[in-house]
Amino acid sequence: MDGSSTQELRRLLSAPPPNWHPLPTIPGGTRRHRHDDPIAVLHASLERLRDSGDERHLFLRTLLEALSSSSAGGGGGGDVVAYDEELLFHCAVGLRHRGWTQSSNNDDDDGSSSSSSSSSSTEDDEQQSYLESIMSSAFPGVRTFAGADAQRGLFAHLNSLLSYPFDRRSTTTTTTTTTTDASAMRHAAAMSATFLSLLLGEFAGGASSSARYNLPLEFHRLCHHLFERGSDDDVVSVNYKRSGLDAALHSSMTALSCLVGHVLDDDDGGAVMEESLLELGSCIVDATCDALSWEFGAHSKWDAVGGSGLAVSLLRLPQRWRETLINPEFLGAMIRVYLAVRGVMMTIGAGDATRINLMSKQGGLAHRLRQLLLQLSSIAGGPIFANEDERGAYAGFLMDGCLDVLESVLNEQRQHQQPEEGSFASDLRSAEIVDLVTILSRLTANFRIQILSQLPAFPRYLSALCTMGEWLLESSLVECQRVEGDVESMEGVDWRNDAIAQILHCSDAMAGDFWLVSGAADGQEGAVNASRALASILAPLYGRYCMCRVRMSCLEEHFASREGADLDEIREEISAFGMEEEMASAASLGRLNVVASMTTLSEMFRQCTPRLMSLFEMAGRTVGDMTPDMAALLEESRMLLVCACHLLTDDCAGETPAIPESVIYACQPSHGVASNSCLLLIASLVEMLKSLAEAQATKVAAYPADPCLSPLLAKTLLWFFRRWAPAYILPSSDEYRENAGGILSAYSKPETAQPVISFCTTLCLLYFCHWPQEKEVQDESATLLLALAKKGAFVRSLMVNSPSFEKMAALHSVCASLRHSASHPELLAAIAAIGADLSIESVRGYQRLPYSDRARVLTCLIVACSEMQDEKANAMFVGCLKAVETPFSTLVQALSNAQASSEDINVQEFACLLILLYGGVVRASEMSEPERIPLFITPSLPHLSGLMTYYARDLTICGGLLKLFRDYAEQYIAIMTRDQSIDLFAASASLLKHYSELHLKNRVVQKRSEAIEVLFEEEQNYNDVLCAIQLLIFLGTKDFTIICSTSTSSSVGVETSQITDVIFFGLQQVLPLMTQGLLQFPTLCQHYFSLVGFMMETYPEKLCSLPFDLFNSLLESLLFGMSHADPLVAKSSLHGLASLAREHLRTHALSAHLSTKIDIFDNCSFRLINEVIFQPFIWDRLEPAGAALLPLAAIDVQSFIRLVNSISQQLGCDDKQRRLLAAFETLIQPEMLAKVTAEGREGRFVRYQFKSDFNTFVRDVQSFLINK
Repeated sequence: MDGSSTQELRRLLSAPPPNWHPLPTIPGGTRRHRHDDPIAVLHASLERLRDSGDERHLFLRTLLEALSSSSAGGGGGGDVVAYDEELLFHCAVGLRHRGWTQSSNNDDDDGSSSSSSSSSSTEDDEQQSYLESIMSSAFPGVRTFAGADAQRGLFAHLNSLLSYPFDRRSTTTTTTTTTTDASAMRHAAAMSATFLSLLLGEFAGGASSSARYNLPLEFHRLCHHLFERGSDDDVVSVNYKRSGLDAALHSSMTALSCLVGHVLDDDDGGAVMEESLLELGSCIVDATCDALSWEFGAHSKWDAVGGSGLAVSLLRLPQRWRETLINPEFLGAMIRVYLAVRGVMMTIGAGDATRINLMSKQGGLAHRLRQLLLQLSSIAGGPIFANEDERGAYAGFLMDGCLDVLESVLNEQRQHQQPEEGSFASDLRSAEIVDLVTILSRLTANFRIQILSQLPAFPRYLSALCTMGEWLLESSLVECQRVEGDVESMEGVDWRNDAIAQILHCSDAMAGDFWLVSGAADGQEGAVNASRALASILAPLYGRYCMCRVRMSCLEEHFASREGADLDEIREEISAFGMEEEMASAASLGRLNVVASMTTLSEMFRQCTPRLMSLFEMAGRTVGDMTPDMAALLEESRMLLVCACHLLTDDCAGETPAIPESVIYACQPSHGVASNSCLLLIASLVEMLKSLAEAQATKVAAYPADPCLSPLLAKTLLWFFRRWAPAYILPSSDEYRENAGGILSAYSKPETAQPVISFCTTLCLLYFCHWPQEKEVQDESATLLLALAKKGAFVRSLMVNSPSFEKMAALHSVCASLRHSASHPELLAAIAAIGADLSIESVRGYQRLPYSDRARVLTCLIVACSEMQDEKANAMFVGCLKAVETPFSTLVQALSNAQASSEDINVQEFACLLILLYGGVVRASEMSEPERIPLFITPSLPHLSGLMTYYARDLTICGGLLKLFRDYAEQYIAIMTRDQSIDLFAASASLLKHYSELHLKNRVVQKRSEAIEVLFEEEQNYNDVLCAIQLLIFLGTKDFTIICSTSTSSSVGVETSQITDVIFFGLQQVLPLMTQGLLQFPTLCQHYFSLVGFMMETYPEKLCSLPFDLFNSLLESLLFGMSHADPLVAKSSLHGLASLAREHLRTHALSAHLSTKIDIFDNCSFRLINEVIFQPFIWDRLEPAGAALLPLAAIDVQSFIRLVNSISQQLGCDDKQRRLLAAFETLIQPEMLAKVTAEGREGRFVRYQFKSDFNTFVRDVQSFLINK
């Protein structure tokens, strides 16, 4: 590389730039940035040349010289020496830098340049001519496209390059054509296809392009829109105007047709043995896929803060593409091409590096063809299809083709023609299988079973899915057995799991389809036939799935236990979550034939249960730790439980528990013998699980530390009954379409439901008393009890009548005043005081429960005993509350009379216990007649807040009190009477006052790391601050409930001022700590700005009256929040700032503060303009930013004009200054500012007009200031 431009550039870079002053040498260190340091000189010269704009185009000319010499030398890239390679890199970077700078100085985002002056236009034309002359001299044959027909000429040129290698006249009439010439033509065509892909990618835009080119998002939005926009009408007509996107699709599809014809015309398969053709084919298919995956509608693409993969999985294409894509001949040709490539690829076999390289290129083309088929399978319904029949025929063509390939794979497997696992051919085969089942999954999700079931290939499709799934599962099991459970050493486990997941997605989409479920229940012939086909052909896969997955889990557990491997908790949690999702999808497969699935699971349980019972019988005689065989057996039973639970129940979090429709349908009496069989299978399985749970819990009561008893198995059993019992016990018949019968009546009477309720309460009680330190077991036990208690009056009465429940209530009454460190005499005294028949062992065990778990049990007790018509339940309810109130009164009296010291560790522990128990009472809001809770809590509120005077410095007690008040306000503020509300406001104000005085002012925020996990842990240290903010938010909702209430009897007399006074008082207590350091924590930040934004919008006059120091802190937090990364935080801050400015415009509320700090609003305007409006992220907070700027400018117009002039002078460039001032002059109209505070229609019109003008202003300013 030795041209004149290159030599000139080297000379320039080797000499120090004028007036360059290098940094001095570091004392005692190495030299740096000296005049004789070539690296320092090089970088300084490069920076100088880039900043000057490279007026002589040295970067571009050097690159062109290098390309020209490379072409002349045959394209050998190895001739470039290391220094030349580095120089070319700097040229490319410098050239792009110049392009960025030039583009940022142009305001013709929409293609218009009418705003440019004539002199600058002349200068641009001269530069363009100069560049074209350089290009012409370096590459005489280069094509240029300019003028109005530039787009048409460009795509015509691309079409000629893409089609030329397939033109028979170019390859048959010229006898002198050589292999090298053909390869060169194909290479040129491949580069053209790559250029087409790059062109589509550039106009597709998005956040990544915005960051890469440092241009505003609005620029890419407009580029996307202009490239996409064709005819305004969906219907193709004579006046149809082809867009750039349409032309790109036409070019790629034309080239694809040529490729297909070339491959199919070659009978001996020689075409797909040529590497240059394979590369060309891959590039053409890539370009076609890029065109099809275009996201139509620029606004939907960029307006959303985040994107979802599901939103773009289906393609919604315009009608004008119909003729090109909805073509049976095209679909058939694509399938035949893929089969041709696949057939040749599978016959090559292993060989040397050349054959492997050829297989790699064939595999690449095959994969791209499959991706194209996936794209075609994703075309959703709409105007592109004439009707549903055409849509069904389209799906049928694709399905037939995919099934042909999939059956070929299965036939090869039956004939033992599979490549060796881990080989290159095996990798190609695994990718093919995953792609094929993904295509079928996409077809299922897109076209739905209502269309697919009418296709002749539907039974064939179900059979292929079942056969492929069984083969994959069995292959995984064989591989797991080969490595003896060492999952990390398994070959091909990832791709098999991916393929199985896609098959399960297919079954899930079909089984849960509304047309199938409702149609089968109503007896519609099409739905019934489809349901029978699924049950007979696809459902048998469920049994194989359960067997293989359970067996693999046993092997894995056996290996882990044998090797003593340390488990990675995070990895295990992720794996468990993935398995949970897979099991839920597999359950939909099993529900296709509930009877057959239950038969399979029952048989597996019958084989496992005797061995498990024998293991439990060994409890008390086990020597040493758990053996690998024991671990494998426990894992087998746990996995079977998981399968059964997912099959029979749904996760109804936040919803009323319900029996799955498929189970109800399978147990309908109209099904005769099959219905009875299903009922018996479910009942026998539940009884078997009850016996298992009872056997282990009994042994836990006798030998809690025995290693053969599994807390994980206990947790899984409780989880099963927690999901099963609330759904199956007393199901409401109005929740289902069918009348009560079958499974709906199985547990709907007291004689059938009482044994289950008693069993569940007894099971929970045993775990409370004998496994108190097993946290996960306690969580599931309390959740099970609460789920039953929330079921309704019928279940609550059954719970109250259970002896185990009575014992549980008695244990609470005894232990409510017992600390963990209570002595044996204290236990005996507490038992005697209650007079209950309780063993000392059960009391000691319940006493060892963590205080938080005791509070959760109390919540369950209160909800279950809340039926006022039941005298027994009423007595238990009063007893539970009295057991908490009495010791608390004793504690308060002892502290107030100085009979107990607040520094005593036992007193502190006792206070923690009682605060948590009060929290358990508060969380019982789902009880019957919840108004009784405020009646109980209100007398204790002053004493509870008074504890803060003793324990404000103790973060545990302090946080517990704040959490208690927060939960109480959240749950009951809407139903409190006037007196109860005022008492809560007074107690909350006292609580926050003591909290602020003794705790907040001494806190130091320490943010040690940016890591997400560490950040979350650090945020927990400030959970008390979060609770205080949330308490104020919930107290503020009282004003809302009064306004919206249809019956004001409960809140009569509560004035808005009483509510706002306590909130602002509390806000004054919290403000001193809300520094920028604390606002770095996401959850705290969101809640704080939610509170402040709401209060500033609703009661700005209150905030304006704050003392100056507090007001200044509040204002600084708003200015910090308006540029926050979270759009919700930013919008809350900007709305608050706008309300502040509007309030001052109306009432001059900030006059006193302005006398202290005169530049308050100037500072707000300056930071709003520089930190928000001039930034690339303005688009997700555009409207609130404009709403804040308008009143800020109206407060003092002359001061705002001076501020704008000052900002413009910082830009440096005269043209930018002029354009910025002109933009502000257009935006800020005096007559508009005079009406900012106007009410009614006039005010709304001013704000609407300013919103539109501000939109235009931001687009204009962003176009030339993004690189200011």
